[in-house]
Amino acid sequence: MNESYIKLLNFKIESLLKGHSLKDISREREQLTKLYRGNDSKMNLNSLSSEQQRLAYIASRLPATYAAISHTLVELARRSGGGETISSLLDIGAGPGTALLASIGASLPLQRATMIERDPGFISIGKKLTEDLAEVDKKWICQDITQELKVASHDLVIASYSLNELKEQDRLKIMDKLWEYTNKFLVIIEPGKKIAFESLKQLRQSLLLKGAHLIAPCPHSNFCPLPENDWCHFSVRIERSSLHRKTKDATLNYEDEKFSYFIFSKDKFQGCHSRVLRRPFKGEGFIKIQLCTADGIELKTVTKKNKAQYVYSRKIEWSDEYLD
Repeated sequence: MNESYIKLLNFKIESLLKGHSLKDISREREQLTKLYRGNDSKMNLNSLSSEQQRLAYIASRLPATYAAISHTLVELARRSGGGETISSLLDIGAGPGTALLASIGASLPLQRATMIERDPGFISIGKKLTEDLAEVDKKWICQDITQELKVASHDLVIASYSLNELKEQDRLKIMDKLWEYTNKFLVIIEPGKKIAFESLKQLRQSLLLKGAHLIAPCPHSNFCPLPENDWCHFSVRIERSSLHRKTKDATLNYEDEKFSYFIFSKDKFQGCHSRVLRRPFKGEGFIKIQLCTADGIELKTVTKKNKAQYVYSRKIEWSDEYLD
């Protein structure tokens, strides 16, 4: 990720929180934690209805969702030969404009961006967070994504942390429209939870049947080989700012955001060889790596006897592409 842009993002967040009680923000953050851990079935994103709640989200959740989107956009650029051809962005369920911020942080040459968000409060915050992006023609639309969408097509369409809350029928209907609005790439990101991945698998199969090309993270376009009690997810580490730590009452200077994602393309690109599904187990003189391959799930063991492969495997991390 672009470290200088992350510092700028943290500065923007701190500026928005000036004059507000960190104690109040921290208390609202506790309610957000219940929301994202699913401890309170009555809570959903409609619950973010006050300025304090939105600011608590900005302080505690935006850095994590930004990191997950950034990680995915880096993978998009890697698999597609760079992002030089992406000049427009459509963000569905945009929140405070996180996908736009991540796209700029990833150096995508955006000229226009359309953000669809149902909460006027988030739109107001998003406009402040992105007001310095003068090079991008920005359009905000206040609308629930389950309503009929009437927008132009865009090179990159992103739906991050927004579809899993919907009913299955609504998800599939919206996905059909998003694919129509996609000129080049469609990115879907959800929390790294079993229930979220189940809905993602449905969307994956639906899009493949429509002729979409899956370029990441899967090394194939077959049915997902994972058993029902397992799910594909990845992790990205976020360095917490001082404000981030205070609002979360945290002692560690980092946190790990777990997420699942798919990247689809209108055109075919070279897929990855295989994907590391878990953190490799690095023992004394050997490494065990769980891989998703074109032939299914494989548990690979590499020993020091194969020196070159062992040295290579020592550097491999969760979510990396693995080359035999």
